[in-house]
Amino acid sequence: MRLTILPLLLLLFAGACAPFPELDAVGPDTASPPRLLPIDDVLAQAGTETADPGPALLARAQRAKARAAAIAATPPAP
Repeated sequence: MRLTILPLLLLLFAGACAPFPELDAVGPDTASPPRLLPIDDVLAQAGTETADPGPALLARAQRAKARAAAIAATPPAP
């Protein structure tokens, strides 16, 4: 087991030391950062809030569990 791990680790370390010229050619980004918008404008574009789906999903999950329990309680057909 150890004899197979050692060559794999050596290959991993050798690959980590390899030069990547296409990445080395990329310099720091000289473009200006994007302009920040006030949060009020962003919220106005978002529209109205929607209702929380949590209670409806919880009720559906409870109904599904009740149906599953009812199906499990019925004896199988002969």
